Amino acid sequence: MGIFDDLSDRIAHTTNDIGKFAQNASDMTKLQYDKKVKEAELIKLYEKLGKKYYEEHKDENMDEVKEITAVILRIKELNDDIMSLKGGVACPKCGALVKSGSKYCSACGEKIDDYFED
Repeated sequence: MGIFDDLSDRIAHTTNDIGKFAQNASDMTKLQYDKKVKEAELIKLYEKLGKKYYEEHKDENMDEVKEITAVILRIKELNDDIMSLKGGVACPKCGALVKSGSKYCSACGEKIDDYFED
């Protein structure tokens, strides 16, 4: 029965090794996922800080501030063009599409009729 005992021990060790390998792979996947989540969180925090800095310094004559302001204005122009093609305007409060002639935004309730040009 020595051969069977030896085979049994090898199977047990191999099973144990496979279990450790699977656990390590699982741990690695979890750590990589946690790292990606934290990296995304860091990017959001940087963006929040950058936006706050921009808001506090948007009247200053810095090249970066000018660039951001230009991009913001271009995005607004593009959004207005998109809304116009859809048959309305963007609500100044929430950005939702408001059909021409509407008095209020159906999404947030903002009074709109003052924003339409005749």
